[in-house]
Amino acid sequence: MTDNLTSRRKGYIRSGRVKVEPIKRSSDWLPAESDSAFMNTGAKIEYVTPRLQRSGQLIDPLGDLTVEQKDLIAKELGYKSADDLNVNKKEKENFWINRTVFIDKNGKFLELSNIGDFISYKILEVNTDYIAPSYQDRYEKGTYKFALVFDDEKAKIGNLKIDTKKSAYILFGKIDGSAQKMEDFLWIYYLTDKEKVSKRPPNNPGIDYLRGEIGRIIEEKTGVFLSLMSDEFFEDKVLIQKSINNGLIHRDGQMFTVFGEPTSKSTLEGLIGYLKDERNNNIRLSLIGKLDEINTRIVKDVKSQVKEQIIVKDDPSEEFLKRLEQIEKMSKDTLEKNNELIEKNVELVKQNEDLQNKLKELQNNDSQNKEQVKGLKKGGRPKKEEFKLPE
Repeated sequence: MTDNLTSRRKGYIRSGRVKVEPIKRSSDWLPAESDSAFMNTGAKIEYVTPRLQRSGQLIDPLGDLTVEQKDLIAKELGYKSADDLNVNKKEKENFWINRTVFIDKNGKFLELSNIGDFISYKILEVNTDYIAPSYQDRYEKGTYKFALVFDDEKAKIGNLKIDTKKSAYILFGKIDGSAQKMEDFLWIYYLTDKEKVSKRPPNNPGIDYLRGEIGRIIEEKTGVFLSLMSDEFFEDKVLIQKSINNGLIHRDGQMFTVFGEPTSKSTLEGLIGYLKDERNNNIRLSLIGKLDEINTRIVKDVKSQVKEQIIVKDDPSEEFLKRLEQIEKMSKDTLEKNNELIEKNVELVKQNEDLQNKLKELQNNDSQNKEQVKGLKKGGRPKKEEFKLPE
């Protein structure tokens, strides 16, 4: 069992092995595995029994044991009774003063059945500013350098991680069949990322990209994925995200505006509360209706052209929307080409009419010339030269 004040295992623990595990952190300058990021090779840190800040009194490493258990420890160390291990004894007689535990960059193992290792364990246990009481708590303080890890603890944590990831992938399976739902998740992840390290989702992302990104989030931030997927306000965040993407919601300075009207809300949580307020139900319904209208406009008049190739599920998939774009472009291109052909045909008809008119004009001229030739012959005038009809 654990002590609520120190988070340490309480009781007379004399079996099992404890690893004093280094807590390695990366920095802006050095990666976590760098030799200088934690401790240099060959360096050691020493820990002694700490003192209370106000009184300067030694903290009792055996303070969580009974008098009987302390007697057993004293006799195993070669003393008569628990009084010989009293932290208030004078310096020369005090067992705990200058009792030191050395640890290098690799940490160390402590066998609790060994009395020397047990004492080292108890000294480290009360160094609560520098020694984490468990592997799970290792990042609770920025000052922690090592963690006390029992052999069975890592196995339990490993199993817990497996179970957690299993739950995450089960939830992932519920959205894996819809590119739109996966894209919605990535937008919410981006929208709620407090560390601001996530990438803004691209326009029209492919199915492989969506699966890859969500898979990466599950592996690296399983807790965040589970938290978002089980968030009671997830649908509200999706509504807000889609409204922002379609220009229905804007951030004007520090405040959000809906349909151009100020909301006096500057945070996502505040905006959710604003839209869930019954007094603003008409605004929420207007957003939903406008988004439905936009979505309907995208798929209108093309369903018959794609139903043989695409199966539409609960909502349009990414492939469906891409196909719609292709068909719209093809239709537009076809109309433009048809218009061009019509214009060319009209122009050709006009040119043909012009040629017909010119041909008639030439034929009329030809008739007139022949009549003139006949008249000259009948008049008996001498023929100076042969008159040629125009070709």
